[in-house]
Amino acid sequence: MVGMLPKEHGAYGQVAFPLLTTMVVAGVTVPASLLAMAVVAVFLAHEPLVVLLGFRGQRARREQAGAARVWLGVLGGAFVGAAANAFVSLPGAQQWAVLVPLVPAIPAAWAVVAGREKTSLAEVAVSLAFSGAAFPLALAAGATTATAATVTLVYAANFVLATLAVRGLILKVRAGGNPAAVNSMRRLVFFMASVLLIAVFWAGVEQTLPWTALAGMAPAIAVSLYLVIVPPPPSKLRVVGWTLVATSAVTAAVLIGGLRAFTGA
Repeated sequence: MVGMLPKEHGAYGQVAFPLLTTMVVAGVTVPASLLAMAVVAVFLAHEPLVVLLGFRGQRARREQAGAARVWLGVLGGAFVGAAANAFVSLPGAQQWAVLVPLVPAIPAAWAVVAGREKTSLAEVAVSLAFSGAAFPLALAAGATTATAATVTLVYAANFVLATLAVRGLILKVRAGGNPAAVNSMRRLVFFMASVLLIAVFWAGVEQTLPWTALAGMAPAIAVSLYLVIVPPPPSKLRVVGWTLVATSAVTAAVLIGGLRAFTGA
């Protein structure tokens, strides 16, 4: 089983933080637990799938094909069973919410099958899919739409900005560097951070979202802007990775504390 675990270690946080934060804030119900199981099953199915597709090399495909087929079958069955039961367990008025993670999950899945999962668009789609899972899960646990939207939006901003900032660092050194692409990525991060700050601030003023959304988004925006303004050397990429994990942990703490106070839990 260890050999079938996902190798993309940064994705563990993208899966775990939204799910755990939502369950702590909104509680645990049968439909919410089933949705969480479906998300985890999809995440764990990634490695056996890419092994069978040959993206881990032909040697890995020859030696691990049997185990990969077994695990892909087990996890595929677990996903279908959990997702179907979760969907029928949701009230009819909430079933549409599964589209929030499903829409970005479709291009993300295509990118995996096509061997293009390392592109910026594919990584953004994965980030949106995992953060989007918090939305139906929160509703299934009995949370308000504002609470569900807050957790989803904050983690989406966190993951997407971090993804783009790290892509900028990679573009700076890959194949001797690409200054034009780095500058474009830097401008994109600045633009997205500005739009998010303005939009969430306005949502707080209009009382559409709690101010916790702005507070939860602030650490990720600050770290992402720092990475594009003062990019660290390639030798520090591991430190960058752990910094982003720590940022997500801070975000989780802010969301849990703020939303529990907001809902009176």
